Amino acid sequence: MVYVGERITVLASFGVDTKLKPLKFKWSNQTVEIKEITYFWQDREGDARIYHFSVTDGCAVYELSFNSLSIVWMLEKVEA
Repeated sequence: MVYVGERITVLASFGVDTKLKPLKFKWSNQTVEIKEITYFWQDREGDARIYHFSVTDGCAVYELSFNSLSIVWMLEKVEA
């Protein structure tokens, strides 16, 4: 995977079970529709809980992260 490390805009939902689910995001003037979350994990950075998502649009795999303290989404890595 190639490291990107860019802040991105994400459309996400919180389900009845309160699970955070990214649906699509904007990157490099494109909207990427997430077809599947292939893996999820979380860790901490100080007081912040960081949620990590490995997602695919059917063509590439992306690693997204969400910082619960700063409310910032990042595109961490891409594998085309």
